[in-house]
Amino acid sequence: MMIPYFSIIVLAYNVEKYICRSISSILNQNFHDFELIIINDCSTDTTLSIINEFAKSNSKITVINHLKNESQHVARTNGVAAANGKYVLFLDGDDYFAENAFAELYKSIQEKPGYDIYEYGHIRQPSGDIVFPALLDSNRFLLFFGRENSPWQSMCNKVFLSTLIKKAFASMEQVYITNIEDLYESIVVAFYTDRIFIIKKVIMNYQIGSGVSTTYRDYNKTIEYLDSVKRVVDLVKLFLSRHELNISCDDFEYRILEFAAHHYIRSQKDTDDLKKLFSLLPEFFNVRIIIEYLVSVEESYKKLSISRKEILSSKDYRIGRTLLKPMRMLKRLFKIQ
Repeated sequence: MMIPYFSIIVLAYNVEKYICRSISSILNQNFHDFELIIINDCSTDTTLSIINEFAKSNSKITVINHLKNESQHVARTNGVAAANGKYVLFLDGDDYFAENAFAELYKSIQEKPGYDIYEYGHIRQPSGDIVFPALLDSNRFLLFFGRENSPWQSMCNKVFLSTLIKKAFASMEQVYITNIEDLYESIVVAFYTDRIFIIKKVIMNYQIGSGVSTTYRDYNKTIEYLDSVKRVVDLVKLFLSRHELNISCDDFEYRILEFAAHHYIRSQKDTDDLKKLFSLLPEFFNVRIIIEYLVSVEESYKKLSISRKEILSSKDYRIGRTLLKPMRMLKRLFKIQ
């Protein structure tokens, strides 16, 4: 069996509007030494039918069909296990590669061989903003546990050496994780990574606000996200323990709480849901971390340099009051002055 140069792993869940574009962007490349592994994570729309139509006429395509929804993390794990290529790339089913992407990657790897990971640029659609990865000189693994300059990363803007990515995923737990799986996977991969090269070329298009990339704003999806957050924090702690790494996760957990509050909880459509979610935070985060975050929010509102009338009429003020109520409750509960 000939070993393909690239294994392209596409995750597909209810992306019937986009999966044809995604698959076509791969099959239409002018570099053909690749295999395409598509994992359908139990889609409930016509995604699987579209995938199967492509697979009928192209032997490069392998389809893995989950009989129940198992999450992006488990889908990636299964894709990595099935990969035969020298290098592995991930793509979400609503994203797509640029023209000549594989040829550009092949050329860059040939010119700069020996790296574990090659990172590349992407275009955010529909805005058209071009994003290139930052060159980080410090130990990338340790940066995940600092309060500042943490490399919150996507798994879909990189080429991974196959032996490395298989080793990394084999050491991860196969559990349901959604919308934060990239963080867990990036931390474990960074632990095994020695050398990273930045390719200053735009290789793929990242679709914002559709399919896999949608930010959830409803209560149930936010609860699902918070469940995954708690799971990831516990999994990272387990990974550190197994490797006897004495690293505190306090800053790591604080940053995740800060992100969840800003992007998920504060964006709730219903104010009662927002209040309820803040009251439930102790189920997902360390109480001391919650208090530290809420105290910082209170301090930021005290420093607002606008009139009282503007404060009273502002959405931020109303959200601020919602934030402060659980903080005061927690202060009383834990007798914190």
